[in-house]
Amino acid sequence: MSKLLVAGIDDGGFKPDYKFRRKKPSIPLLAVYCKGFKIWDIRIRDIQIDGLDGTAKLISMLEEKKPFVIFSAGITVGGFNLIDFFYIFEKTKIPSIIVLDHKPNMDSIKKALFKHFEDAEERWAIVSKYPKFKKHQSFYYESIGMDSKHALELILSFRIFSKYPEPLRLAHLIAKAIYKLSLEEESFS
Repeated sequence: MSKLLVAGIDDGGFKPDYKFRRKKPSIPLLAVYCKGFKIWDIRIRDIQIDGLDGTAKLISMLEEKKPFVIFSAGITVGGFNLIDFFYIFEKTKIPSIIVLDHKPNMDSIKKALFKHFEDAEERWAIVSKYPKFKKHQSFYYESIGMDSKHALELILSFRIFSKYPEPLRLAHLIAKAIYKLSLEEESFS
């Protein structure tokens, strides 16, 4: 495990008042690369809130530095900016492991997509690729490009303080810090 270069990805969040604007701003998408439990590198790209650029932006980061595996806390970033991990594996051969704290409600996701997005069919085509997530203790997970047993071993071997693998936890903390800094900058402008 300590010799493996892995990446955790996350966005930092955004103010909810952006949700219903026609022209939505961009927010950072981070890939935090770790060897063992140490940060090795960080890559950042801007993605549009509710856009469909997350997959391409993630691929551009992965092409600069290829990890052994990607950890993610879901298939969406920046609202409903969907990440197509199947397409990423097809293009890069880098497997992904998605770790969730609850089972996704596919019916609710589908209803939200078709209620709020003109391109709902395209978005649903991405979401519907994902099989049922597996439960282990207090979390759910799914892997793309790697068997479930190996994925679970990696999740468990990269955990320290939470149910999430450390690279994913670090990506979340750093992305959240960037978001909070952006709010402070807004309040001073």
